[in-house]
Amino acid sequence: MFITSKLSNAFHLPDDARAGFDATLAALDTDYVDLFLIHWPLPTSYDGDFVSTWKTLEEFYRAGRARSIGVSNFQVPHLGRLAAETDVVPAVNQIEVHPYFGNEEVRAYGQEHGILTEAWSPIAQGAVLDDPTITTIAERVGKTTAQVTLRWHVQRGDIIFPKSTTPSRIKENFDIFDFTLEDEDMAMINALDKGEEGRTGGHPDTLAYSP
Repeated sequence: MFITSKLSNAFHLPDDARAGFDATLAALDTDYVDLFLIHWPLPTSYDGDFVSTWKTLEEFYRAGRARSIGVSNFQVPHLGRLAAETDVVPAVNQIEVHPYFGNEEVRAYGQEHGILTEAWSPIAQGAVLDDPTITTIAERVGKTTAQVTLRWHVQRGDIIFPKSTTPSRIKENFDIFDFTLEDEDMAMINALDKGEEGRTGGHPDTLAYSP
């Protein structure tokens, strides 16, 4: 078991982050998590600065209460600030990535600086499952479109965590290691990228939602 949790947007101020982290451990009935993330960078003028928030997560890391720490939805400028102003490199950046939105600039920065990319919404909330290109590949390799899409992620080096509560689909999502996509298949799926038009979630530079 690998336990991951995130800091609520409402708890960016350092003391709030400490309280939020303590509440997370209490709710999970554990004295540590394997990975703890800042959920969104938020504009720096809103409810604290993500750099001070990150320094608070460094406290959890150094104390062994978070065995690794990371970020979510951080853009290259956000990551650059952390590199310039803090000590611990994020282990993971959990970002929106799928065939319609490759998020290549952020992925490339992560690869260059030792930050793993974890793809949320890896099938674009289901939007890619009826894509003709992916369907054609799936029919040829004898897999579902979801399996082909997840395999595309794996071959690119992305970490994936597709969401499902259906046992058969959970099993299907694991069944992606008995086939390999050819280079031509990978190129065809890469070509589906729509840039920012393919984004399904909020933009990290502007999202400022706090529950």
